[in-house]
Amino acid sequence: MGYPGHRFALGLFAGVIFVWLAVMMVVMRHSVLPPEATGTMMVVFEPGTAPDAAFAAITRAGAKPIRDTSFGFIWVVDGEAGKLVKEGALGAYRDLPISPIVSGCVAVVDAKAADAFGL
Repeated sequence: MGYPGHRFALGLFAGVIFVWLAVMMVVMRHSVLPPEATGTMMVVFEPGTAPDAAFAAITRAGAKPIRDTSFGFIWVVDGEAGKLVKEGALGAYRDLPISPIVSGCVAVVDAKAADAFGL
């Protein structure tokens, strides 16, 4: 006895997730700040970076930490993007109209893809 409705629902769910991830990758790629950008931004460090290590990198870059997120490797700061990247951030992104936690996770994947494919 099969459940064709369940197969359709799972396929639809997988399709929606795939499209959402693709759209998020495009949004994040267009949200990357150039090195000379200053102001309030979201900074993403390597996952697993201790919150103290991220905080130290932020202050070494001369940036002002505004707040962290539920993940210790994603911070909202006021500073210069290029200096933050030199201190170990994967990337600096402009403030997004979505949760920094969700966008930060996608930003990690985006930064790794950019390195892998030379984007």
